[in-house]
Amino acid sequence: MSIVSCNGQIFNNVQVIFLDKDGTLANVAAYLSQLGRTQAELMEQQLPSTYNPVLKILGFSDHGLTASGLLAVGSRHETIIGTAAAAAMVGYPWIQAVEVATSTLETADHQCSPKAAYTPLLPGVLDFLKRLKQTELKVIMVSADTQSNLKNFVDYYGLQPYFDNLQGVSSQHPSKVAPSFLQTACKSLDISPQHGVVIGDAASDLRMAASAKGFIGFLGGWSPYISQTDIIHGHDLNSNDLPRHAFTKDFSQIRLG
Repeated sequence: MSIVSCNGQIFNNVQVIFLDKDGTLANVAAYLSQLGRTQAELMEQQLPSTYNPVLKILGFSDHGLTASGLLAVGSRHETIIGTAAAAAMVGYPWIQAVEVATSTLETADHQCSPKAAYTPLLPGVLDFLKRLKQTELKVIMVSADTQSNLKNFVDYYGLQPYFDNLQGVSSQHPSKVAPSFLQTACKSLDISPQHGVVIGDAASDLRMAASAKGFIGFLGGWSPYISQTDIIHGHDLNSNDLPRHAFTKDFSQIRLG
């Protein structure tokens, strides 16, 4: 087992690192902004008066896409339900809203593909992965993205040597905050989530860490940088129940021993 530390917080007896993808490993701001606006435009063509409500529910503000909004942290299923709800709120029948939300997201995906090519590695990621490789730690990518997108990302950037497993959302595991999500990610490696540290950029990652040893919030994946308040305030547990945690804007501040 290893020691992992960050800005004075020490995590002992660590066996596995859970690394979120979008906003932690990958720069996704430009890609998600284009994806969201494309879907909103497509929905507006079929369901007039939905453009602004869809953008709002996806997490767009006057300053652009927010790092804590639905499009940035939600799964595909949650995005469909959210955009359908925006259409329903302006008077469209629910079944029609869901159908249009589903089809327009698929079309937007196609128009903005391949995702991996538009979501480059963030600064410091490759060096951090190389440092992890020199330890005995297992490394698992965890994401609200689909399993196929995780694989494409790893293949596109040649990251296969650095990951022991990839865990995306699926019909069997539709949410990464469910306890079964990390359990499934660890099963084939015969380790326990309780011996892992989650590194991510969202409240959902902090929530996921409730079944792990601790959490390191990565604040450097967005411009402007997000704050630890953005992550903690989006967390759905009482502050007294927060897992042990630290925050950093730079992977070099995460020490492996």
